[in-house]
Amino acid sequence: MKATDKGIFLQRTAFSDSSLIVTFLTEKGGLQKFVFRGGKKKAHSLFPLSIAELTYYGRADSELLNLVSVEGSKALDFPFHPVKSTIAFFMAETLRKCVAPSHIDHDFFTFAENWIEELNASKELLYFPLEFLIACSDALGFRPLIEDDNATYFNLDAGVFQAIPSTVERTEGGEAAHLIRQILEYDKSPQLSKAHREEALEIMLRYFAIHVPRFGQLDSYEIVKEILRA
Repeated sequence: MKATDKGIFLQRTAFSDSSLIVTFLTEKGGLQKFVFRGGKKKAHSLFPLSIAELTYYGRADSELLNLVSVEGSKALDFPFHPVKSTIAFFMAETLRKCVAPSHIDHDFFTFAENWIEELNASKELLYFPLEFLIACSDALGFRPLIEDDNATYFNLDAGVFQAIPSTVERTEGGEAAHLIRQILEYDKSPQLSKAHREEALEIMLRYFAIHVPRFGQLDSYEIVKEILRA
């Protein structure tokens, strides 16, 4: 059956000499994989986080659909910006690992779309990956909580900032944890070293690995880390 949907492009892998397997976060169907025949010639406009109108064939419950056409629905500038394009790979991999196949969540699709617009417009990028992860944890329902004003230790297992470090559960403190708390409290003027920014990002990735099944490690992290060090 022929169908259409709006999708955010996340990943491509080779299927044959001319075809691709492409993964989209779709508005109506959640995370979907498609065979895109002849896609190696047709997919020149597909860049991580590209937003497109999709036409495809297949049953809604099928694990692999047949993609017929991809039409870009929004013009984005970040594919031509080296730092933003690297962050786009990082965001796309995060989204792909956070959504279970075929799980439909219209609010999460809107969240992803809004953050793509944010990346496209943003001029301040040093904290962008960290801010995105914190916002993503909120959208997925495990945003870290802050117990009180004296809570300086981030308990990764419980998902809470607390005043006393746990002796049993995984807990982080110091400047990196303070940076995460600043962003949670919408402080728009954090001023910390590259090392502390990097450590805070690593803490949030460990937090995701604890709370998101199959999240594991991100291949794009080492690249985004190097770009943001520059």
